[in-house]
Amino acid sequence: MTDVIVIGAGVAGVTAARGIARRGLKVTILEARQRIGGRIHTLRDLCDAPVEAGAELIHGKRAQTWADLKAAGLTVRPNSHGATAMMLDLGAGARWLPHALLHPQAWRSFDVLRRLAAAPADDMSARDFVERCGYRGRARLLADMVLTSHLPGSLDEIGIRGFIDDGVLELETSPDYRVNEGYDRLVEHIGRDLDVEFGFEAQAVEWSADGVTVVGADGGERSARVAISTLPVGVLQSNAVRFTPELPQSKRDALAQMVMGPVLKVIMRFEQAFWPPRLAALCSATGPVTLYWNVFYKSGYDWPVLTAYCTGPRAAAFTGLGEDETIARIIDDLHRHFPRSAPKIEAWRIVDWSADPYARGGYTFLRPGGAGARARLAAPDTGALLWAGSETATEPIAATVAGAYTSGLRAARDALAMLGGVEKT
Repeated sequence: MTDVIVIGAGVAGVTAARGIARRGLKVTILEARQRIGGRIHTLRDLCDAPVEAGAELIHGKRAQTWADLKAAGLTVRPNSHGATAMMLDLGAGARWLPHALLHPQAWRSFDVLRRLAAAPADDMSARDFVERCGYRGRARLLADMVLTSHLPGSLDEIGIRGFIDDGVLELETSPDYRVNEGYDRLVEHIGRDLDVEFGFEAQAVEWSADGVTVVGADGGERSARVAISTLPVGVLQSNAVRFTPELPQSKRDALAQMVMGPVLKVIMRFEQAFWPPRLAALCSATGPVTLYWNVFYKSGYDWPVLTAYCTGPRAAAFTGLGEDETIARIIDDLHRHFPRSAPKIEAWRIVDWSADPYARGGYTFLRPGGAGARARLAAPDTGALLWAGSETATEPIAATVAGAYTSGLRAARDALAMLGGVEKT
């Protein structure tokens, strides 16, 4: 029997495993995929530069991953760009951001961030919030975008208290950065020299105060004195993994209050750029795509690559479509935004995280009334079975790479305290 098993080799898993291994304990990571990284997945076959199919950004200076980024020798470039590099569609076609915001109908919603920061303690849905604010027309579209452009859910699904507690306001107002060498290089640095068993698909977890046994799809068993689950909420909600005994009611309630929302990315390489040279991103309140961005904006690379990013209902609308129809819809949408263009696509990659059996969604948000659910999922109340993952963290920002990293540090401390390695802090 090993000391610790970690289920999942995403950022939370490798961070937890490294912290435990550094104390001289034997730790094994069980990973269903044939790679580490989880929902960090860097593509290197679309062009001669790394392109992110999963997580892309370092959100703000408070992200605890900065020390490891520096130790790995990685460099970053700011993702922040001025208003003159962004376009916005508020139902009247794409306009440069300053022009779109000059329309009198948009002015009414300029106070939406202040209203969110001052929202009452009583929870409500995002729809209730914007309706109480009285936004109409383009102001309503702009307010809706503030609440849904990042979170992969509908206005009825998103809880305002969870939106605030999860740090989404900070995420939307902080500077972002991209890893020039590819986000996967950070995971490789953290996971270096760790013991990872690839291709182990967990189907059952038997837990008690004395230890944990994980049963794989092939019937094989792995046992440890302590285990850390980093299984995504979408997997836990699907019952693809059976827990014996059943998880306590507090865990089941926490899972019921979270949504693992759909996220679709379509990354496209074109024969040549057809968008304005100064364009960094285009946000759209209407149409099939939430956001487009120029992948190599101010990077030093000149590859003509756009990412189409769809969240929530807009991502779900692509479910069941074939690749050709998906691409055709997006090309039609690009024609809508740039009617004089003639996009000639050379290669693409469609990444549907909801269809991934080891993710079953992009990332989580909280339903109305879901405040505190992340802490309940993270709580060490299942014997020798501990919990980590971006879904279990609210600091610095929930459902982010930095959140996953922070949760891995916490789970490592809990495991070491349980095994007598260090005092729990």
